[in-house]
Amino acid sequence: MQWLDRFARKVHIYAGLLNFTSVIVFGVAGLVVTLDAPDIFHNGGSSVVEIRSFSAPDIAADKDVALAVEAALQPENSAVPFTTRNADHQLVVNFYSVNGLKRVTVLEDRHQIRIETLRNSVWRFVDNLHATTIAERTSGWAIRAWAWYIEFSIWCLLAMVLTGLWMGLRARFPYRLGQAAFLVGLGAAAALFILVR
Repeated sequence: MQWLDRFARKVHIYAGLLNFTSVIVFGVAGLVVTLDAPDIFHNGGSSVVEIRSFSAPDIAADKDVALAVEAALQPENSAVPFTTRNADHQLVVNFYSVNGLKRVTVLEDRHQIRIETLRNSVWRFVDNLHATTIAERTSGWAIRAWAWYIEFSIWCLLAMVLTGLWMGLRARFPYRLGQAAFLVGLGAAAALFILVR
């Protein structure tokens, strides 16, 4: 059984080291939300505006125009475009990414688009980065690699939990406090589930 103990310890240590970066990012992201760091609309930064030529497809629905805008701009790392209409009834296409927002206003009468880019602060960038998953639609290899690292990191966390549980239950005094902490945490989670569910 000692070989299993040694194996569990090694898995626990290496999984923790491989997982270190993502845990730091998750911790900082938690602080960003808790401390309510300014977002792209409230960080005081100026936006960058650009005007480009663009002709919307004839007799097209808003969704079709949004897809045409996306094809023309090819914004990296953006989610599915979100469309709305402004007070002047102009189509507005929003492309959100970890870096911030690219807001495109379609000026149909002038055959142009107005592109406003609002960049995230480093804190909101980290917050968005922590929520990136392999399900995200992205064209950038760096964000895709990060998403796969996060996926790997989740499995590392599970390995750490299981090996930590094994080591905690196999340990003798003075690790009884660890076993008690595990039982208290498990009891608290069960109580929360019962009360909230």
